[in-house]
Amino acid sequence: MIRYAAAAPQFTKIAVTVPTETYAVVERLRRRLGKSRSAVVALALEEWVRGVDLAEADRRYVEGYLRTPEAVDEIGAVAAQATSYWGSWSPGQPLRAEDSSPLPGGVPAGRAGRASRGKRAPSKRSRR
Repeated sequence: MIRYAAAAPQFTKIAVTVPTETYAVVERLRRRLGKSRSAVVALALEEWVRGVDLAEADRRYVEGYLRTPEAVDEIGAVAAQATSYWGSWSPGQPLRAEDSSPLPGGVPAGRAGRASRGKRAPSKRSRR
């Protein structure tokens, strides 16, 4: 992540070449969003730096575990601790869509698509 000093950040002007199609899309989007070209490029560069930093952190994490893998009993202990507050659970009988609770309006969940065919909700204009 880019960290700025307490003082206002300094800026450097750069010139870049991008494909014409990319430029056209960026121009359309930045105008619609009210962003300057500089703001869009700065944001893109900051996101790229953040992504590289995250990828590097992930690589170091994996390398650490490859150098010093967790023992099976450590993994079991962590799993037991993480799930210790869970209550007992059993899956019970599977439900069919027709058996489930009805949707608002009294239409059973399994029949919602069929029940609404041909009927339209009133438009906002007709509700005035």
